[in-house]
Amino acid sequence: MIDGEITEKDTYEFYLISVAVRQGMPTPTRYSIIFDDIKESPHKIEHLTYKLCFTYYNVSGAIKEPSVIRYAHRLAALVGERGGRGHEPPVVHSGFEQKDPSLYFI
Repeated sequence: MIDGEITEKDTYEFYLISVAVRQGMPTPTRYSIIFDDIKESPHKIEHLTYKLCFTYYNVSGAIKEPSVIRYAHRLAALVGERGGRGHEPPVVHSGFEQKDPSLYFI
């Protein structure tokens, strides 16, 4: 975790390496906090970001970015692939009312 020496003084940003590598060197991921409405200390935000790198489904270790970012990326790709039928918004069904026989997994 680096949040002081090489980061910009005007913005709140930090670098984090959450994965362990066996060969070569890991690449740090840069995080910039654009809007903060929870008003927690920087240490708690950095710790939460690190912990979220370990909560991705079906992966026993860490991933490079927090799981919520990976889930959002996958959901956006899913909507872009399957939801874009012309200019109509995708129809969202819940439960057993779904008319489309294909299953959607994130």
